[in-house]
Amino acid sequence: MTTTNTTRPIVKTIDPDLYAQHTFHMKKAIKYTYNYVSLDDYILQNWTAKTMKQIAEDRNEYLQRVEYRVRVLKERNHIKGKATGKKRLAYIKRSLTIRLQKVEKQLEQCG
Repeated sequence: MTTTNTTRPIVKTIDPDLYAQHTFHMKKAIKYTYNYVSLDDYILQNWTAKTMKQIAEDRNEYLQRVEYRVRVLKERNHIKGKATGKKRLAYIKRSLTIRLQKVEKQLEQCG
């Protein structure tokens, strides 16, 4: 008895144009020999919970290939960066801390 997987690829269903053209990032690869559909679906499903290195190990893929697909999926707005706004908030926190220290010094001088 064989079982078949009847689930349709998520990314391919959402954005079929993504797979319409061959990408030439691997010099020795023959055209259309590598199918990114399963890797893209795995990235989409596990992006928030796992790192790129973990995804590469789980799928037995090269890390560079996973990085490339993450970059493509980000450009197509299928996934978002993980550190969105983190640097900006750290900058605001630092500037507010400096302002607070200045105000505290002024209060001490008025005292």
